[in-house]
Amino acid sequence: MKVYLSYLLDEQSVVWPGEPTVRIRQTTSIAQDGYNSFEATLPNHHGTHMDGPRHFNPNGPSLMELPIEYFCFDHVAAIDVPKSKGEGVTQDDLKAWEPEIRNADLLLIKTGFCLQRDTQPRVYESEGPYLTPEACQYLVETFPDLRAIGLDFLSVGSPANQLSKRAHQILFGCHNGKFLPAIEDMDLKPLFSSRKPLKWVVVAPLRLSGIDSSQVTVIGEL
Repeated sequence: MKVYLSYLLDEQSVVWPGEPTVRIRQTTSIAQDGYNSFEATLPNHHGTHMDGPRHFNPNGPSLMELPIEYFCFDHVAAIDVPKSKGEGVTQDDLKAWEPEIRNADLLLIKTGFCLQRDTQPRVYESEGPYLTPEACQYLVETFPDLRAIGLDFLSVGSPANQLSKRAHQILFGCHNGKFLPAIEDMDLKPLFSSRKPLKWVVVAPLRLSGIDSSQVTVIGEL
């Protein structure tokens, strides 16, 4: 069974506090012009998106400079790391899953916070889980076959604390050149309703030149 692991973009959707959301405007209509067309203004960190290293690392590649292998995954580890609002994913949380992560090219971290995105959107925006800097360093330095991570919460960092910048910098290679792109704000609810493993995942970015990161449509097969 094929499933979407990314959210539909919507003007009313969640976003990092203070950041803009997508804006959609109809420019022609069938009734007046004989055809429909629309114009979208799309901030590139709104909704399910993949952060390229250049998001925080001035010497890192942008998303579109990465090889295509960074978007196609055949060895997916989806790990359960339950977290409530404001709780960090730690190095010890990840160490419990080290054998599974070592065999993976994509790591999906299931905190369960995606289940609150629709019911408590303001909490999801401002008080979500996050990766600690130590967890980011552990992932970057320990798993040479890992090519990307995916999160079922808003961002690598959280607006609720001051750790976001350091965590992003470590994850994106500012300290030792090694980096892991991050797919943020993923819809991992299908993985909670089915215990079947993922056979593969494809991450399809919007291919725009000159930007650090991009919205992605994520499809997997259970």
